[in-house]
Amino acid sequence: MRKPLQSRIEFISFLVLYYGLKLLPLCIIKFLAAELMIFGGMVLGIRRKIAVNNLKRVYPEKSQKEINIMLKKMYRDLGKTGAEMYFANFNKLYKKVELEGWEHLEEAIQMGKGVILASCHTGNWELAGRYINSRHKLSVIYKKLRNRYLNDFTYSLRENDGLVMIEKKKALRTVLKLLKENYIVTIMVDQNARKDGVLIDFLGHPASTFVGTAKIAIKNGIPIVPAIAIRQPNGVHKFFFEPIISPEGYKNNLDDIRKLSQIISKQIEKYILKYPSQWFWVHRRWRGSKKARKTN
Repeated sequence: MRKPLQSRIEFISFLVLYYGLKLLPLCIIKFLAAELMIFGGMVLGIRRKIAVNNLKRVYPEKSQKEINIMLKKMYRDLGKTGAEMYFANFNKLYKKVELEGWEHLEEAIQMGKGVILASCHTGNWELAGRYINSRHKLSVIYKKLRNRYLNDFTYSLRENDGLVMIEKKKALRTVLKLLKENYIVTIMVDQNARKDGVLIDFLGHPASTFVGTAKIAIKNGIPIVPAIAIRQPNGVHKFFFEPIISPEGYKNNLDDIRKLSQIISKQIEKYILKYPSQWFWVHRRWRGSKKARKTN
């Protein structure tokens, strides 16, 4: 956790900006947020090196110009997502939602065992969670922000919208309880797990992936539905739901956990490859892969 004084100063600065922007129409806030993110990333270089290295890893054939175009689009979309998260009326955004494969989620819910929704950081993932929660009981595993004041502020926004938030470090007991109550539990599967994960292939390169999604599903017979949010050029938010991945037949050992984790990941990464500028390239996804737990 950062030093308390620094965190307070950062949060006060955020609040001044927040309440100032709230006076403006959402379309202007989104434009300003997008331009601010582009400036921060492309000019000030905030996490730009990480994103460039990641893009070059996955797309070695692309020129620096092509990489920069993808990078600029990513920062723009992150700005829009942030603006919508903090300033939008979500009920109005729901009117701009399109669904594909929603029947897969409904089928999984009907099983009565709870559902693990395997997702990633593309499009407006915050909107996707709220939209699903407007129809079914949903919870989200989250990692605390480094600034505790901003974390508490953001947490309250999510909780006010009815989301059940589960802090990552204390997740297991709560997750099992909610699954028994037939909740949908959302787990982001595109994060670097380092020594706590198992080694899989992600976008063509070895990556450490958290074992929780596959392990919980295998031990408890929970259906898994991969789901992805994509922002369309016309302003529509399209949510894709893949067919159910059943844990039936898998054993609770590291090798089977890795195999199931790989299957889940492949369903997610095909959308990243199709809409590359919408993924969170600023994350150190492949760092520490050598520390992942080995299988036979």
